[in-house]
Amino acid sequence: MDNLQQIIQNFPVRKKPEEKKAFLKWALSRARETGWPARVEENGRHRNFTAGDPDKARIIFSAHYDTPANMLLPNLLIPRNLPLFFAWQLVIVFLLFIPCILAAFLAYLAFGSTLAIYLAFMIVYFALLFLLISGPANRHNANDNTSGVAAVMDLMEKLPPDVRDQTAFVLFDNEELGRQGSKAYALRHQEIKKGTLVINMDCVGLGDHLLIVGKNMARVLPDYTLLQQAFSPSDGFTPHFYPGTGTAVNSDQRSFRRGVCCLFCFRRPFVGFYTPHLHTRRDTQADQKNIDYLVRGLCRFMREQK
Repeated sequence: MDNLQQIIQNFPVRKKPEEKKAFLKWALSRARETGWPARVEENGRHRNFTAGDPDKARIIFSAHYDTPANMLLPNLLIPRNLPLFFAWQLVIVFLLFIPCILAAFLAYLAFGSTLAIYLAFMIVYFALLFLLISGPANRHNANDNTSGVAAVMDLMEKLPPDVRDQTAFVLFDNEELGRQGSKAYALRHQEIKKGTLVINMDCVGLGDHLLIVGKNMARVLPDYTLLQQAFSPSDGFTPHFYPGTGTAVNSDQRSFRRGVCCLFCFRRPFVGFYTPHLHTRRDTQADQKNIDYLVRGLCRFMREQK
């Protein structure tokens, strides 16, 4: 059984402390079986998995292992269509305000005071916000981000032995709470934050277009040119390279100055690149073929580091 299916079957939710602990125990075991020294680093209340020596590595590959709360509306990823992306965010905000306004109106009818209106609005608003972030766990997270975790684990197993000393892996905690795990890790590891190329994998399980989005300080590196050369259209997949400016991808690579994000998308007229179903019960599919294509390209990239 491949890593993707093992995680989906045995660790479908990684939100509560005991769920994360069980997954991390498995991840440590898998890493050590393939010859990687691995540990869990405590960064405040965040538990980040590391394999190899990140402080000495030339390149770090990462993903986030925590899973989101369940939402009625998807966190629709539209990375290259910023007007539509922000329009969708406004729709979510508008829908969030409807019950708040209704609660404020009922408070006005019941009490007729400005204070009651204000309190009712704010209580409902923060209650809904809490549910969006820390509400009931979404048991369906095959793409976000079980696929990214599986890609990291596959890469650990398939990476050429002669480049292992240049490489490390980190699985971040609490990305779904606002990248808190990677922020805490970057705060402790300032040299990594400022100088290490960090290639992050998020939502890499669905779509026939691979988007590789690099921050400006990553795109000027010679390694970034090698990364571009490592990917070419094949097996029905098309790679695209974009700058972070003008691309909406809010994942853990943003915590590092030389961050790069890999994600797969579909492509449609008007919408452009998009990834559906995130944070909803419809996030049930991730294709091993996508992960295999990504891992093969990253192995080619690392072979050029010799």
